[in-house]
Parts: sequence; structure tokens; C-alpha cells
Amino acid sequence: MQRAEQLKADEKVRLQRVLDRDGLEEQLEEKRKQKQVERAEDYLDFVRQQRAGPVTVALDHKRDDFTAYQVPEDCIGFIMGRAGQTLRNMEDEWGVLMFFARTTLHGKQIGPTTQGAEYLCIFGELPARRGAEIKVMSAVEHKHPGYCIDSRNQLRAINRVPGDEDLDGWGVETVLLTEENFRYALGTRGSARRKLATASGCIVEYVGKLACFVGYASDRRRGQDYLRWLLQQRTGVSNIENPRDRKDCTVVKIPMESVGFINGHHGESLKEIERESRTFCFSLSDRNAQNRVDNKMSYEPYYIFSFDRRAREYAADLLEERVREHRRIGGPRPPRRQFVEDHQSFGRQSRGYGGRSRGDFDTERDYGGAGRRRRRDSDFSDDDIDRRRRRRYD
Repeated sequence: MQRAEQLKADEKVRLQRVLDRDGLEEQLEEKRKQKQVERAEDYLDFVRQQRAGPVTVALDHKRDDFTAYQVPEDCIGFIMGRAGQTLRNMEDEWGVLMFFARTTLHGKQIGPTTQGAEYLCIFGELPARRGAEIKVMSAVEHKHPGYCIDSRNQLRAINRVPGDEDLDGWGVETVLLTEENFRYALGTRGSARRKLATASGCIVEYVGKLACFVGYASDRRRGQDYLRWLLQQRTGVSNIENPRDRKDCTVVKIPMESVGFINGHHGESLKEIERESRTFCFSLSDRNAQNRVDNKMSYEPYYIFSFDRRAREYAADLLEERVREHRRIGGPRPPRRQFVEDHQSFGRQSRGYGGRSRGDFDTERDYGGAGRRRRRDSDFSDDDIDRRRRRRYD
């Protein structure tokens, strides 16, 4: 009897703890909503000030949603762009509010420490602010070499306003690139850089010849791994240590007969799969390994890397669909997929930097169909073939 009463009393205590915790969570949620409303009112006031004249931002109280970056005088127009379009594009990319403004402290105007510079004010969440800031630094260093990078090829320290702090291990790491590696890591119109950023979940930007990795420790490490593998492909093949031990890897076995079809001309078909799935895909091209032979048919393992499991699954589906398409026109049987580890998406920013560095994939959508078949001469009329031949020799 005494035992039953003790258990009943313990259950009451546990129930009270749950109720207290739920009440605390409700209070925190209410405070969070109130804070968001106050911020929205501030942002609306800043936008209204821009219509009337110069904007003033008071630094009397610490704000955890505010970053101020000093832009040199000769770069202000470059950062703004025609009619402010460049600045608006950065706002759209990162989901922040950006504008040049005056700053005051206890009613007195204060300015940047650099003569002729102006404060570029960035409002938003920490990942979004840091992403926009490093984007601005890249543009400033391009226009004004040496402003962001010192003589030791390191990023210069930034004077932060009160409240603008990196939390929970957030930080930046850099890798110095040679001219050849820089061009290769940048890609056509920045395509390689964007691929590394979206696949790794890390903010990747180039300030001068410095590759900057901004984010939490796991994201920065992943981003640097992907860059190293990408640069190794410039002169050879990537060297991955224990890929099966990584949580961001999925392996798909592609029949050797379909490798050329998967890669396409100059690798364009594989790059298209990477762009659509927001992943980093490649093979090691080691065709003599014993584990490449399965059921008397040679396979080439393709490694799909991304912090997001959904993105890797989508890329694997696209690869398998391409092999099925090749099979329909006379290629080998479909590939076999291997998941290194089936786990949920990891990383602190599960929703991504403004929703732009993450997947947002719909793996159930219809991306298959009959596929595209390469047209042969038999598909053309005689007049079409004559016109093609005249263009070839004219």
C-alpha cells in the first residue's frame, strides 16, 4: 500500500514538471513572437526613413540581429549598384535588410574608424548576416585590393558593434588558393563555388584568393573537404579516406558501359544532375579494383555528397533514371544503390541559410518519363541533312 502511494506521488511530481515545462515553453514562444514583432516594426521604420532621407541607427542597446560593416568610400557605389540593384539582389539572396546609415551612441553620431568609409547595416539572423557580409567583403576586395586581406594573406579583424557576436562555435576558416586553383574552384560564373556551398551546407565565398568557409565547425570541415576533392580533380582523381564512414555520402554503382552516358560531353550531364539535386557527385575512376566487379559485370561507384539525405536520394534517383534511359536505347541494366548510412538530415541549420543553402526537394515528383533520345540522321528529312552538311562546310 505504501509503495503504491509513493508511486502515485512520484507520478504527480513528474506530471507537474511536464506542466511547468509546457508553461515555460509557452512563455518563451510568446516572448519570441513579441521580439519578432518589435524587430519588424524597427525594420519598417528603417525602410520609411530611406524614403525621407538618411537612415539613423541607435547603438544604445545591444542587438543580436544587427551587423555593421565598414565599406570604403570608393566601393560604396560598387556595392550599391545602379539604382541600388546590387544591394537588393544581396538582400534577396540572403533574406536580410541592408542599407547605408548613420549610427548614434547616446544621441551622439559616431562613424567608422576608417576615413571616408560608411557603415553598411545588415539586419537578420546570424547565418544570413554573415553570408551577406562575406559577400560584401568579396566585392570590396575585388574593387579595393588589400582592404579585407592583410600582408599575411589573412582576413583582417572586423570591429563588431555591441551584440554582434558569433555563438555556438560559429566562425570562419580560410584556405589560400593559387591562381590556377582559384579559377577552377570558382567555375563558370561561380558555378563550382555555389555547388560546394549548397552541397556542404557551409557558406563558401572567395575574398581575393582566399576561400572562406563560414558556419559551424562541422559545416566548415565539410566545405573544406569538398574543396580539396574538387581541386584534386583538376590534376587527377579525388582521394577520399574511408567514404563509407562518412554520414554525408551515398554510393551508386553505375555500369561501366553507362559511365560515358552519365558524364556527358565534358561532364555536362553529371553537372546538370549536381545542379538539380544540389549535391557534389564524382567517381574515382579506378576501374581495376576488385570491388568494381559484381555479377560478372563491371561497375563504377559514383559518390554523392551532401549534408542533406534528401538531396543525396534525389541525386541517386536521377543517376538511376539516366542509366535506365541508356538501357532503353541499348545500354546495360540499371545500377545498384548503396547508402553509407540512412540517417536524418544533420547540421544545426536544418532550414538552411534563408532557405537557400538547403535542399527543399520533392523526391516524389515526376522527373522520369521516356527521357530524351539523341536524334539520328534517320530522324531528319533529306533536306534537313543537306542543310546540316552545307552549314558544316560553309
